[in-house]
Amino acid sequence: MNAVGIAKQHPNLFLLSVSNFSCTIDAFTHSMLASEMGSKPYLVLEIDAHTADAGVQTRLEAFLDIIHNYREVQTIGAYPFTRCRVVPGGRVIRSNGESVPLTDPRVKVYFPNFSPYHTRTLALAVGWLGLHPGALVPLDRTQLEKGLQHTSGRECLPLPICIGQLLQIHEHRQPGEIAGFYMLQGGAPCVSDAYMGYFERFLTEQRLTDLFLFNPQQDNDFLGFDKYALAQHLSPAIILADILVEIDHVLRVVGHQGALDQLRDEWERFAQGARSLDEFNAALPAFVERLAHLPRTKDPHTCPRVVVAGDFFTRFSSFFMDGVRDLYAERGIILKPVDLSELFLYIAYHPMAETAGTWGMKPGGLALAKACTRIFQPEGKEYIQHWMGYQTLKHEEERYRGLFHETGLLVAGPNAVSSIFERGAEHVSPAIYGELLPTVGKGLEAAHEGYDGMLVIGPFNCLPYRISEAILKPLSIQQGMPILTYESDGYAVSPSVLRQVDVHIQQVLEHAARNHVTQG
Repeated sequence: MNAVGIAKQHPNLFLLSVSNFSCTIDAFTHSMLASEMGSKPYLVLEIDAHTADAGVQTRLEAFLDIIHNYREVQTIGAYPFTRCRVVPGGRVIRSNGESVPLTDPRVKVYFPNFSPYHTRTLALAVGWLGLHPGALVPLDRTQLEKGLQHTSGRECLPLPICIGQLLQIHEHRQPGEIAGFYMLQGGAPCVSDAYMGYFERFLTEQRLTDLFLFNPQQDNDFLGFDKYALAQHLSPAIILADILVEIDHVLRVVGHQGALDQLRDEWERFAQGARSLDEFNAALPAFVERLAHLPRTKDPHTCPRVVVAGDFFTRFSSFFMDGVRDLYAERGIILKPVDLSELFLYIAYHPMAETAGTWGMKPGGLALAKACTRIFQPEGKEYIQHWMGYQTLKHEEERYRGLFHETGLLVAGPNAVSSIFERGAEHVSPAIYGELLPTVGKGLEAAHEGYDGMLVIGPFNCLPYRISEAILKPLSIQQGMPILTYESDGYAVSPSVLRQVDVHIQQVLEHAARNHVTQG
């Protein structure tokens, strides 16, 4: 009991008691230990003739982990931590309580890197708004490995990758830098809706100072910007990134040697000069003309096409498509990832469909006329606002796609979200908000849009992916549309999956050959 008294006096001293099996005296001692030590951890090792070293080592390691966690909890209790956060009015409250405008040069904003084109164009867009983008964080496997150290491994894969990128930003930021990390919010059944809360808890538990999360929403006053100004600056960036991804995939199939490097050089040259939205738009015609002269071996419209649907984080990233996209390109097949702008069009279209549904209608002329008759009522006003936002984004996509059509390197048209929504709603309730419905709708529209196959990809443990797979597989087989579903764990593609890829490639080529004969 003297040892107990000493351990209680010193916060960093913990008690280890070694006892013999069936020692009567220790039976009484141990009951007193529990009472005296309270919440402070202690360990009792009971030894007999058969005790193995491995068992003792395991208990000692577990005891050390418990001590580590106990001391962290005690430290947190002794020194309260305030998480850096965004507040209305376009300001950030630092961990020390200082209020700083988002436009302060010390504040750098970052985006999760799922696609180098999208991450770069989003950085350009926030720069046009007067914010200061941080250095791009290249996507690599160390981020996944680092993130997995802080997660259970049961979460969907983008979460540990984002955790890894967040920690990398924290470790490499400049002294005095206040770093903001964009965090998306999805909808059921996608658990990305829980990402924001997860990351907020993570920042607090890890006590990461001057690191905040942001997502323009009504409750934070859209970061101090007019929401229409935000859309005006962000939509061209997203649409351009979608177009560049498409051209990149096309050149992998039809480009002469070096054409892909030329594309990246021209893109870098263009991005360096696009310091404002006006400069961006003014430089586009010359950029398009330079891309139109990229050398190619054949017309991309003569090549089979496969639409790549599923989670946006995986369908754009070479990290998840490691080796797979090259197999298709080697056989002359163009992969076309579903545009990110389609998701934003769906976000604008969904509330219109929801409101029109309460009137017994579908979005369109009759629903708009109905909304005009109720313009002074909340539902009518909201419908018109969403309709205007949807039409603006749709017009922007048509305008930019029309401009880049002159390159001869686009193999898809603007996104027909209304048709995609209607097809998807035949199998998924429109009340389920998120990527599930547009993924199913796009899969069912693939044949109508001229695709010769479909690849549905999702990260490990992604519920929307598994639901869309269950819906699309039997329907695609009925339609005669070659389909491959692939759930990625972020590591090398297994030989069994590669065999499935080979089979899918052959099915796509046969489908394209049949279509060519039919059209001929």
